[in-house]
Amino acid sequence: MVKVFARHSEAPRNAVIVAHELLHTLGADDRYDPVSLQPRWPDGYAEPERQPRWPQTLAEIMGGRIPMDATQAEIPDGLHAARIGTATAAQIGLMAERP
Repeated sequence: MVKVFARHSEAPRNAVIVAHELLHTLGADDRYDPVSLQPRWPDGYAEPERQPRWPQTLAEIMGGRIPMDATQAEIPDGLHAARIGTATAAQIGLMAERP
């Protein structure tokens, strides 16, 4: 079961949610805090090396949101704003080993 938005205009955001859930079936773990829903640094960030750290411009797909600051994050507008991070790629077999 996947919880998505009902409006047709939300289809791009729904694609992010569906991709996130699909990656669970390939063995990917969530990379966000289940209480705050904030992506965990560094593995939940698409650009963990970015300076300054916030705001980020992309979401790591298993982090689920684009970190805007230490307490706020936004669901990306579509898959164009999401990336599979290094740790997720290793978990689902896109990389031979985790660096």
